[in-house]
Amino acid sequence: MARPGKTMGWMKFFKTLKDEWGRDRVSNTAAALTFFSVLALFPFLLFLVSLAGIIIDPKQAEQLVQQLATVAPREATDIIAQRLRDLASSDSVGLLTVGGAGALWAASGGMVALMEALNIIYGVKETRPFWKVRGIALMCTLGGALIALLAALVAVATPAIAARLGEPLGSVVLYARLPVAGLLMMLLWAALYYLLPDVEQEFKFLTFGSIVGVALWVLASYGFSKYVANFGSYDANYGALGGVIVMLMWMWISGQVILLGAEINAVLEHKSPDGKSPGQHELGEGGPAATKTELEKGGASLPGNTDFHPPRPPARKPPPPMQPPGLAAAIWAAGFGLGVVLLRRGTRA
Repeated sequence: MARPGKTMGWMKFFKTLKDEWGRDRVSNTAAALTFFSVLALFPFLLFLVSLAGIIIDPKQAEQLVQQLATVAPREATDIIAQRLRDLASSDSVGLLTVGGAGALWAASGGMVALMEALNIIYGVKETRPFWKVRGIALMCTLGGALIALLAALVAVATPAIAARLGEPLGSVVLYARLPVAGLLMMLLWAALYYLLPDVEQEFKFLTFGSIVGVALWVLASYGFSKYVANFGSYDANYGALGGVIVMLMWMWISGQVILLGAEINAVLEHKSPDGKSPGQHELGEGGPAATKTELEKGGASLPGNTDFHPPRPPARKPPPPMQPPGLAAAIWAAGFGLGVVLLRRGTRA
């Protein structure tokens, strides 16, 4: 596993990561990703409930949200949980119906947005055909739903298993839920980092970016939830929209963390002698061990560069060279004298 200290020094790594973060406008990219994720969230919940009806009781899918509420802001998880309850208590669409297929298609829009963001991070242009892009997005959406249901099954089954085992094994099983949830999240992140960008790479379950990303996401979500609970005044400022604003902020933070993990992986790969250079799609193409910012400083043009370079004005002809002061004075005096002579001749005539 490539990591700082092995591929490059720690100080160089952090400086390079800062430069790449600024170059890729990660905060703005995460904001755009949040917008498309919100559009995809509720169709995803509809598809999740439809899929849960085949595997488990749809109401048990709410167990996943309850586990999420241990680290995420309550205002955000309440919105998701209420929508899950409404869908579970209603006649939701069947998985194999037109409505179920439409929900899956709409939910995959979030994956397409993440795909474009990861292409920016790797400095590549999308070259895959439309059917392949959408196919990968649909597959990742379905895989994410299955992992979510697996996590819900673990949350539902763990207390029952712990009660049957008794102490002390029961407590061990209960505490094992956290590492299991972390492993499932790392599996999902590893799959997204591997499948979504238009670059060829070897699948690795554990990468430095996914480990840091998952750990930082848990800490950031927990810290933001505590801030909202103790210091935030979103309800006072936004009224009925307070919960929605909290959910948007949490999704924006989550998007930045996901992209940060991808930036870490991209920096380590681009600086590795065995890795790909920015802009390269396939392994073994060769190229300098340099990042996007380093190549662009040398004049390279890579996809995703949003720096504005104003056009240069057309070159103007240089002004004629100035004559020496003495010569200019002599020419002026000669011209003045000639003018006086001509004026006198005209007067005599």
